[in-house]
Amino acid sequence: IKDAGMRSIRQAAGKQWSDVESFLKSETFPVVLKPTDSAGTDGVKLCHDIEEAKDHFHNLFEVEAVNGGFNTEVLCQEFLQGKEYVIDTASRDGEHKTAALWCYDKRPANGSAFV
Repeated sequence: IKDAGMRSIRQAAGKQWSDVESFLKSETFPVVLKPTDSAGTDGVKLCHDIEEAKDHFHNLFEVEAVNGGFNTEVLCQEFLQGKEYVIDTASRDGEHKTAALWCYDKRPANGSAFV
């Protein structure tokens, strides 16, 4: 997307805190941290300051992921407010089909920043 000249989410990934520290120090909080080795919303957290982000970054390497493996990298992203759209597609032999289109209205619930 970025290579095509479209705005894309600001993000940085790393295996060590030093890989993402400068990115996080330059971002406006809150930011989202998520493991790259897991699935769904496992380990995804909205962090409100640099200390919370650092603690969660290190914690993600200490816990088992929902898929039974362990995290080897953490993705840090700017937090985008608003509705989230998800498009499920399937492709075969160069032909692409849209299977579903979802619009999520995320809000705080059950002690989580967003559900």
